[in-house]
Formats: sequence, C-alpha cells, structure tokens
Amino acid sequence: MDQPDPSELLTRVIESMDSGEDRPQQRQMVEAVDRAFRTRTHLAVQGPTGVGKSVAYLLPAITSARSHADARTIVVTSSKALQDQLGERDLPFLADALDVPFRFAVLKGRSNYLCQAAVAETRVQLGRGEEQQTLDLGVGWDGDGSVPEVRAPDPMLRVELDRLLEWAGTTPTGELAELADPPSDAAWSALSVGPGECVGASRCGYAAECFSEQARERAGGADIVVVNAHLYAADVQAGGQLLPAHDHLVIDEAHEFEDAMVGALGVSMTGWRIRRLAQVHDRCVADAPTVAMAIGAAADAVDDALEQVFGKVSSDRGSGRLTGELPDVIADALTRADLAVDRAVTSLREVHKAAGNAPMSAAAHRFERAIRNCDGVSDDLHALRDDLHPGQVRWISEGRRGRFALNLTRIDIGPTLRATAWERPVAEDSRDAATDDGDGSGGPTVVMCSATLDPGTAGRLGLRAEYLAVDSPFDFRRHGLLYVPRLPRPNAEAWPDAVVDELVHVIERCGGRTLALFTSHRMLRRTVDAVRDRLPDADVLAQGDAPNRVLQERFLANEHTSLFATASFWTGISSPGTTCSAVVVDKIPFPVPTDPIVEARCDAVGADRAFMEVSVPAAGVQLAQGVGRLIRTATDRGVVAVLDPRLAEARYRARI
Repeated sequence: MDQPDPSELLTRVIESMDSGEDRPQQRQMVEAVDRAFRTRTHLAVQGPTGVGKSVAYLLPAITSARSHADARTIVVTSSKALQDQLGERDLPFLADALDVPFRFAVLKGRSNYLCQAAVAETRVQLGRGEEQQTLDLGVGWDGDGSVPEVRAPDPMLRVELDRLLEWAGTTPTGELAELADPPSDAAWSALSVGPGECVGASRCGYAAECFSEQARERAGGADIVVVNAHLYAADVQAGGQLLPAHDHLVIDEAHEFEDAMVGALGVSMTGWRIRRLAQVHDRCVADAPTVAMAIGAAADAVDDALEQVFGKVSSDRGSGRLTGELPDVIADALTRADLAVDRAVTSLREVHKAAGNAPMSAAAHRFERAIRNCDGVSDDLHALRDDLHPGQVRWISEGRRGRFALNLTRIDIGPTLRATAWERPVAEDSRDAATDDGDGSGGPTVVMCSATLDPGTAGRLGLRAEYLAVDSPFDFRRHGLLYVPRLPRPNAEAWPDAVVDELVHVIERCGGRTLALFTSHRMLRRTVDAVRDRLPDADVLAQGDAPNRVLQERFLANEHTSLFATASFWTGISSPGTTCSAVVVDKIPFPVPTDPIVEARCDAVGADRAFMEVSVPAAGVQLAQGVGRLIRTATDRGVVAVLDPRLAEARYRARI
C-alpha cells in the first residue's frame, strides 16, 4: 500500500484550517510517534496544552493503517467525554481534511448500550405492546408457567422507562451518550447489562440486533478504535477478548491512566450488592422465599461487620485501610454471604432445568443473566476473603447514605500490565520488517502522552519507554502572571476568610471571567456562599447547582460569569479567549494522606521518602492540570492565583 508521510498529512491539516498554525512542537511529536510505531519502541510524551496532541498521534496511526494491511491502533482515553470528543470532533475533522481514507470507531463497555433482551423483558413487565403475548417466558418460571405479578415501579421511574422504551424503538446506536437528558441509574440499569451479566452473543436470542455487538463489529473493521480506560482494564482482565487485535496502543491523558487502572482492576463489595441478588433471584423463581431471606440476612451481616470494623480502624489510624489478616467478623460475614449466594445459584439452576426453557429464549436469557450475576458476586467474595499478596491494598470506604464497601486492588500494576497487555501478541498479518528490539516485547507498541507526564510513569506501568518532553507553544512568561498572595497557611483559622477576600478582589478586577478550583466540596460551598453575599450582582456559578455540562456551557457563553468547581473541572474544560482571564486555586492539591491507596504507596517507598516521592509529584501534576485551564491559545492572557503561601515559601516549591 502507498505510505503517506505523517508530516505531509500534518501540513494538509494545517492548510485546511481557517486559522491553522504550524507549530514545531506538534511536528516534533508527530515525527516521534511515527518513529515509535515504525521501530516498535515504546514512547512517553509530555506535550503541554496547545501542542495538538490528539492530531499528533492520530496522523501516525492513519499512516500506519494505510501502510500495513490490518494494522490497527487502539486509543485509550481517561474519560468518556474525551472519548466522545475524539469520535465526534477530531477524527471526523481529519477524515474531511485528508484525502487519505481510514476507518474509525468508538467502543464503550456493554453497560453504555441498551440491552435488547432487557428491553424486551421490561416491556413484558410493564405490559407494553404485543410482546407480552409473543415472548416465551418459559414454563415453570413461577412454578406453573404463568407470568408472575410484577410490582409496579415508582411512578417517576415508570415515566422514565416509558420514555426510554420509546427511544429504544428509534435509536440507531442504543448508546447512553445519545440522550441529552441522562436517565437515572435505576432506569438505565433496567434496560442495560453490567460487565459480568451478559450471557454472550452465542447464547442470546437478541444477538443479531444487539447494539453492543454491532459496536464491537464496527470496531473490528476499524483502523483506529477509541476506548476508555475502564473498558481497556476489562479487556486486560478478560485476557484480550473484548477489544480487537491491535499493533499500537495510545494512552491519552496518561497521567490519569495509572489511577484509572488501579481502580478498574480492583473489586468492591457492599451489602446492597449482595441484597440485590434477592431481587435477581425472585424475578426468576417466585416460590422460594427462604433464599431471599438468607441473602438479606447475609447482606445485613456484611453491612454490620463493615460498619463495626470501619469505626475501629478509622479511629485508630485515620483511614479504613485493613492490613494483615481480614478481621474475623468480616471474614465470617463474607462466608455467610458466599453460602447464601451459592444457595441462590443452586435454586436458579434447578428451576431453570426443570422449566425446560428453550435455548436463547427470553426465559433462558433471564435465568442465565441471573446466574452470571450471582457468580460475579461469588468470585469477588472469594477474592476479598483471600490473604493479601504483596502490592495489594484492602480497605473499607464509607459511601453515600452511610453505606460501607469492602475494596481490594493492587498498587503495583506494572507486572500485571506487562504480562497481560504489553506482551500480548499482535496480529501476525500486521507485522512487517520492523525490528522487535525488546522494548516492544512482542506486544503492541505503546505511546502515552499528557500535558503533565511524570518521567517515571512508564516504569510504574511496566514499560521501558523513551521519554520526550515537548516545549509549550505558548509564551507563559509574557502572557501569564502567577500570583501567590501573603495569606495564612491553609491550616490556619483565618485562611477560609482570606480566600473569600482574595476571590472577591480577583472577580471585581477581572469583571468575572474567573474559574475558581477547590480541593474540597466543603470549602467550595463555604466560599461560594460568602462570595455571593459580598457580590450580589455578580454571576457566580457553582458545581452542584446544575449538571457539569450545563455549567460549562453557561460559563463559556458569558465572559462576565465566574465558575467555582472541584475535581472534575481541574481537567477537560477549555475556555479560550477572554471567557477565562483568571484561574484561582484555593490550595496546593496534595493527595489526602489517609486515602488507603496513597497510604499504601507511601508505605511502599518508606516514610522518609513518601512525601517527596508520592505526595509532591501528585500535587504538582494536579496543579499543572488546573493551571492549564488558563492559556489555551497563543493570544490568551491571564493570571493564575494560588491562595496557598506554601507555593512561595516551602522547601519543596521548586519541585511543584
């Protein structure tokens, strides 16, 4: 096949833009990624805001696809929002700008798509349409072949379900992202399946019309496939069975990838999750009330045990982390839960067999989905009861409404990724004469990039990679001002009021145009209430007042508006021009020292090195991400105000 040059493609892209700018930094990254793909050498790139990182890695991916038959690139994003941006804006733009044909697809986890079997079952339960008569419910579902009485859902939930079922009849993709007004978790979970619930295409009567399978089929025929980190983690756990074979892997926003994988490769258990199995069981078996009673009692025991132990360990050590052996009260509760779940599985299998449900019928699907649900809970119960292995961390967390969860993950994910992802064989027909020099290790070539990428990130992920730091295309010294006022330190009683004073001053001087980023919701709420009292005529938005998407649109639409926000706005929001003339950060965003994962990472490096090797680098990356919201184009001007005097006074300030 003809081999287009990625640098030439970049020239065409720039020429197709109304205000296209040839940036040496972007060209440098294009050439580096192309060289990495050709020589099968892993690469880590720090590319500051404005470099144009997505185009810089997409062009070599397009070149590779045109040069080698069946060569494929998987792009892993940190969020579904960035995934949608690539699929809906960046890739379509390149397809229009270039005369080089290529195919791309966006693929998400099954829970992001309508499940046709769940839709059909919900229609039956709500008595909608003719499907109630035509669906095969299976003899023996409730013991005599009749449809069991379905408890009417909450009226508001019924309205939601009716609206979603109408949409289900017209949607071309069945994807949650299609909906401008996202449904409640309760409504969507009734019409979709979780990662472990799907019975598989070979066993489902709705496989031919399955939205998730259609998306996977499109991905299988694409040159570039965009996924998010959670789906990639699921693929790692499944031994590479979820994603198509690929030669190249690009990890965008790679500074978040490690934490995303640590979270996604872990397991979590709550009493609610166990208790839900009673409903799952009773939807299939209506004449075995003692099974649900046993599950409910086991769930209560798990809730009580977690609450009891959390109260003790959190008062002793300030966190819910569990080191050493699992406390007896929790181990006993998990064993009781495992026995109850096993009893539910036995009941489901016996009734399913006795009913003689036709393979791939609605009834068969319902039973198999219920059994898979129970098996998933059982597997996680076993994992949580096992002894801790080196690199693992186990802890109890307190969630909303006083619910407690038992969690398990590992912090040293490098060996796992190296064995299950980086050394995974690529498709033989896509290999060429390029060398396999040991860094490629027989698996895909990995390119990771971020505006803030620690040189040690690749090593922690199990990769030996070349490191490239690309210069910023912006002149920060001329276009930006760093302002660190003399204030009390954040632990001082006077600091919150001083933050209010400074924010009022900044908003008045800038005429709004201020993005204020906070490290906690409590500080945000306290500050925004005080600022609104002091500036009653100012338009001050706050996270929590409306959905994040709505807040961002309102902030960008009116340059005199100010927005107060927390974690989700430290990254991802782009406000070029005069809309954002000031970014105010309340304090240095150090990770919470009592967070069990942070605590375990600190233990791993030793108490004398923990602060400088764990906390300071993490704070520096997060602060750089927040500061990066200010200068988004070559003509932007503004001020960054960090209301924490430690940035000017502390010995570690240079590291940040």
